[in-house]
Amino acid sequence: MQEQRRHIRVTTPVMIEFPNPETMKTERSFSLNVSETGLRFPTPVRLSVGHEIPLTLALPFHNSPMHATGEILWIREISRLGAPQYEVGVRFQWIDDPDRQRLAHHLATFFPGRA
Repeated sequence: MQEQRRHIRVTTPVMIEFPNPETMKTERSFSLNVSETGLRFPTPVRLSVGHEIPLTLALPFHNSPMHATGEILWIREISRLGAPQYEVGVRFQWIDDPDRQRLAHHLATFFPGRA
């Protein structure tokens, strides 16, 4: 099966914070991969497909956080022993243009020959 994505996914540890929909407690995770249009991350929280969540993203070596809204596209259980663990795919629904540009610039550093 050929890859259909328009944006390259980069394996980079972006810290993610989001509210647990059941408790509203802030949950933290680190991305497994990121693109200009979304990200994938592990979490012990069972999120719902189609649900929109506010995200705070902290790029490595950047001081100010980015804010976005993401839609849960898919969720997969990755651990059945002990506490449940899930992997989640999120598409950005909203991200401020300066933050989107900062994310694109950060991701471009992984591919210096591409412009």
